[in-house]
Amino acid sequence: MAVTCLVRWKNATGMRDLAYIQEHVTKSLHGKNTGSWSLGVKLYRDVVQNGSARGNSHQMMQSSLHQQQNSRDSKLMYQVALGQQPGQVYCMVDGSVVVEAEKELEIILSRLKNVWAMRHNVVIEGTSFEVGDFTLRVANILLGSTYKGLLLEITYQPCSAPNMAADLLREFVESVVPPTAQLSCEYEYDYELVGLSNHDFSTAHTGYQYMMLFRNDGLL
Repeated sequence: MAVTCLVRWKNATGMRDLAYIQEHVTKSLHGKNTGSWSLGVKLYRDVVQNGSARGNSHQMMQSSLHQQQNSRDSKLMYQVALGQQPGQVYCMVDGSVVVEAEKELEIILSRLKNVWAMRHNVVIEGTSFEVGDFTLRVANILLGSTYKGLLLEITYQPCSAPNMAADLLREFVESVVPPTAQLSCEYEYDYELVGLSNHDFSTAHTGYQYMMLFRNDGLL
């Protein structure tokens, strides 16, 4: 499968810069609009069972400290659903291995509210373009009513080896965004740390990149 990288244009200004990208790609780079695309990201927190404390102020203070410690110790699970891979979801708990599962996992998690509680649910929708050997997917990142920049997903079709096309992907990004763009991006990862191949790229690698982008940038 072709390799992918993600970029967040942090100081983008919403629809104006999205329109700039669309016009620049189609007119200057001779790209072709290939339609819409979507992405879903969910964040779950494990449910820590706490007994209720009653009695004097000392007991209540101990209970409060215990709950704070449990909050720090609780685990987070990211789940990504890619529009280009319907029927599959990708999950990761606190930076451990990435797991690929059927879409039905969402139904199972909804029945396990005493184990995993969903904290955030984000759906991102945008436009896809073909530009030579590259596929570019672009969308605004809106978390509720809060704007978090412009998302670019770039796929380089001729390469299927992770981390081998970093320079080409970086050059393509630089040809798309203006010089004033402040970017959050990673072009190389040690995928084996999360149980993925460092030799053959897959949609699970793309899912992992999304989890790391949302996690490292504090988007959820």
